[in-house]
Amino acid sequence: MIVLSLFDGISCGRIALERAKIPVDKYFASEVKPSAIKLTKYHYPDTVHIGDVTQVRYENGVLYTEMGEFETHIDMVIGGSPCQDFSMLKWINHESLGLEGEKSKLFYEYLRILKEIKPKYFLLENVRMQEESETQLNNFLGVKGIHINSRLVSFQNRPRIYWTNIPRVTLPQDRNISFNVYRSTDPEYCRKYKVNNTPYRVKMWNNGNGRNSLRLGCQNVTNAEKVNCITRKQDRSPNSGLVEFEDFCRYLTREEIEKAQTLPAGYTLPLTDRQMQDVCGDCWTVDVVAHIFKNLGQDPIVVNRLLKTEEGQMSIFDVYEE
Repeated sequence: MIVLSLFDGISCGRIALERAKIPVDKYFASEVKPSAIKLTKYHYPDTVHIGDVTQVRYENGVLYTEMGEFETHIDMVIGGSPCQDFSMLKWINHESLGLEGEKSKLFYEYLRILKEIKPKYFLLENVRMQEESETQLNNFLGVKGIHINSRLVSFQNRPRIYWTNIPRVTLPQDRNISFNVYRSTDPEYCRKYKVNNTPYRVKMWNNGNGRNSLRLGCQNVTNAEKVNCITRKQDRSPNSGLVEFEDFCRYLTREEIEKAQTLPAGYTLPLTDRQMQDVCGDCWTVDVVAHIFKNLGQDPIVVNRLLKTEEGQMSIFDVYEE
């Protein structure tokens, strides 16, 4: 499978393909954030980085990029175009610009490249949005978006929409995963994430009572089943939630954030905590995408590739299991 990943982030698509046991022959990644690129290079040094999505085009079997030209076919195009202008929070605050927003209009780059390549498969992910915007994307892509909340596969409440032509996609089975079970408990480790007792953060904590009448405060998730959506900055209100700790509270730990996004344990260790929060707030929940990819296991492209594996390795029927 030759894959082009637009807005690649930290290559969650690559992890999901591995988890779904879909072999990858080549993985092209368009990404501009240095910390995300650094992490992908650390885990997947064979990734072909191609730079800015606006500089990518495909013509007559050649992928043109700011990093060079590549003569190749593409089996699948995946990506999660920037979502800020689609967000329901912006809509509630009358700030939503939909596809006309500076960031969200990058969807048109995804659409342009998709039309140029005409791959066998595609996947686009974005946030839950206004019905008008969702209908626009449905019409542009020719498929109806599938609503999947990460809470089915992790302890994070993260509603997202997935547009794909991969066949037979259903909702993942609810694994009933509780944050209360997987919460970090080592005091020394957790102390690193303790919130500084400043006036703003006192308002965020609100004595552990969640939001007040002025919509200030973050949810107390200490004993919660699910945390809120992982965001790029935990020191903003609202965020993914705060946990009671010592005489005040703490943010979610690196370990908790990785688990919430179903990333491999320690995947983000090459990054600082701030960088980790930034890229994890942008990234996919891996197990949701792996669930979508699992049906690729019966595609002839994949079957033929798997038949070439050495004896004793995975069989063509060893597709990702829930």
